[in-house]
Amino acid sequence: MWITYLFLFVILIVLTIVILYVLSVYVFPRKIEEIAKLIDAGQTKLAIKKLLEIIEKDDRNSYAHYLLAEAYLKENNIQYAILEYRQVLKLAKFDENVNEVTIRTKLARIYLERKSVDEARKEFLILTKIDPSNFQPYYELGMIYFNADQHEKASPFFKKALSLNKEHALSNYYLGQIYYRMGLFQDAKQMFLDALKIDQTHYRSHYFLGLVLRQLGDYEWAIKEFEIAQKDDDIKLKCFLAKGTCYLEKEVIPKAIVEFERGLKFAKRGSDTELNLRYFLADAQEKMRDLHSAIANWEKIYEVNKNFRDVQEKLKSYAEFRQDDRIKDFMIAGLSQFEHIARKIVESMGLTILDVNIINDTDIEILATETEGKWRNTRKTNRIVRVVRTMDSITDKLLRSIHESMKPKNATRAVIISTGEYSQNAIDYSNTRPIELLGKTDLIKLLKNIGA
Repeated sequence: MWITYLFLFVILIVLTIVILYVLSVYVFPRKIEEIAKLIDAGQTKLAIKKLLEIIEKDDRNSYAHYLLAEAYLKENNIQYAILEYRQVLKLAKFDENVNEVTIRTKLARIYLERKSVDEARKEFLILTKIDPSNFQPYYELGMIYFNADQHEKASPFFKKALSLNKEHALSNYYLGQIYYRMGLFQDAKQMFLDALKIDQTHYRSHYFLGLVLRQLGDYEWAIKEFEIAQKDDDIKLKCFLAKGTCYLEKEVIPKAIVEFERGLKFAKRGSDTELNLRYFLADAQEKMRDLHSAIANWEKIYEVNKNFRDVQEKLKSYAEFRQDDRIKDFMIAGLSQFEHIARKIVESMGLTILDVNIINDTDIEILATETEGKWRNTRKTNRIVRVVRTMDSITDKLLRSIHESMKPKNATRAVIISTGEYSQNAIDYSNTRPIELLGKTDLIKLLKNIGA
């Protein structure tokens, strides 16, 4: 009898094993794949319920944990998704359904979105070890260090990414930015050119290539790059500003003004870009002697940001211009009128003009003579008078140049008349030389004397 029971017991065990095998091989996979389809269809709540039931019976089912993480992620339940992905990594049971590279990549992306940069960096570093032929983790690490302004650490990762994928334009682009910031303009130029070989529509590469070319003095090519880059609405204003500064540095002032004014049409009121456009526009207008417009732009900048660049100093320098018509007329006078006023100033000082040297439309040097005594045959001496209409500070460099030219011109004294301030070095230099410095107050008196 007992043999019959034993036989039945063995049959029962075998039958159980067969049923479990069938369930594990055919029924259960079909069931969990159906749950995966539920997640894809957006039925995440039902999927989560079924997956929790499975995990309750089998907590080491890595695929169930993975799908649960995916469901939580779709529901934007990020914290729970992270916990489930972490559980899958802890189980370390990887197959065609559960891939370690995929999971760590997803975790790294989540950490980046949540600003958990250190956690993301750890995941990407692990990915470089388990998937060394993939350029993407190296690029992501480069970006993490680049965004943290740790360019020396970022550079090797971008280089490694390029060694694995020579066609990755963004690695070229960011490596070019690093070289640009380091002042390695030739290397930066090559990186941006390489990026554009891969993707001609990457307008930021065109923009930064333009910046590099401007630094290298190739203004014509730089302007062409900015023209292409301005197709990108996000950097259009920067392109107007950059083109304008190119023309400004080339001293093609009218074209610079056009670019700055075009930019101002699109600039947001009060933005840094608008203030920079106005600042450089005012600089161009100042060079064109359109001081009314320049001052108007400085005043608009001052209304928004009193501490922007040197706007306070500019307005202070032109305080007399804004209050006294004599200084105003002197500053905006054409070149011939400027020469005429300079001659009259020198003559009002009791000097006889021997020679006039027009250096430019803001700087005139006059060689004049004076009599040292009242008696006939008293020795006459020459004097150099330099008239400078500028708001820039006069440095000792100009004084040294004038002093060196005195002896060849038989001049015993020099007078500098300027609307700008004098640097302390210039004042100290003049105190021990026969050089007299006259400022705006003195100029106003001289202009009154000549009726200007």
